Amino acid sequence: MNRSIRFVILGASILLGACAALRGNHASFAVYAPQLQIAAAEKSATQVPVDWQLLIDTPLASAALDTRRIAIMTSPGVLEVYADARWRDPAPLMLRSLLLQAFDEDGRIGGVSAIDSGLNGDYSLAMDLRDFQIEIVDGAARAAIRCTARLFDRRSNRIVASQSFSAETPAAGKDVASAVDAFTAALDQLLPKVVSWTIEQGQANRMTHPANGNPDEESPRQGTINDQRGSTG
Repeated sequence: MNRSIRFVILGASILLGACAALRGNHASFAVYAPQLQIAAAEKSATQVPVDWQLLIDTPLASAALDTRRIAIMTSPGVLEVYADARWRDPAPLMLRSLLLQAFDEDGRIGGVSAIDSGLNGDYSLAMDLRDFQIEIVDGAARAAIRCTARLFDRRSNRIVASQSFSAETPAAGKDVASAVDAFTAALDQLLPKVVSWTIEQGQANRMTHPANGNPDEESPRQGTINDQRGSTG
């Protein structure tokens, strides 16, 4: 069965912007929402719940990537886009949403939320998204995702650890459906690595610097992530 059925296609015929409307040209495009297919992690003695909470910031990206357009690098340094396709959200926001899902599915951190949710957390995770595009290399297409993650201790306002991550997966073709398939495979590879690294580094810092209270104790009207679990996003 074609793997493309794993994507949710929203608005099969969405009109383009006002400029197109003024010209009388109504172009349609498909909206793609990659769905994670991460295999359930095998529980072991080393994969136990942690006693801290995490906030995830929206990844930073260049203007070329901070968009709903699906980028394709046809030659080194030259970015184009698929005219008839869009992501469901700008790439950094979509990546954060999928990362939140990956942490939820892992289950070891009981309180994970977006940093702009207004909730408290012991650590925050920030990312720089350097690449999120299809690349044409020697005539073949591949999805490339490259980023740098930084884990912050919110109690001391210092960087606990920093790590670069990348995933490159071949695409069956240069068409948009094959491109989105390859992106999904790349996300399935990359996100579990980010999750495991974050938990390992947070735990290592916890052992070295035991908790001395919540960093946001001075704001009593803010709830904790566990208290407002239904508000996570």
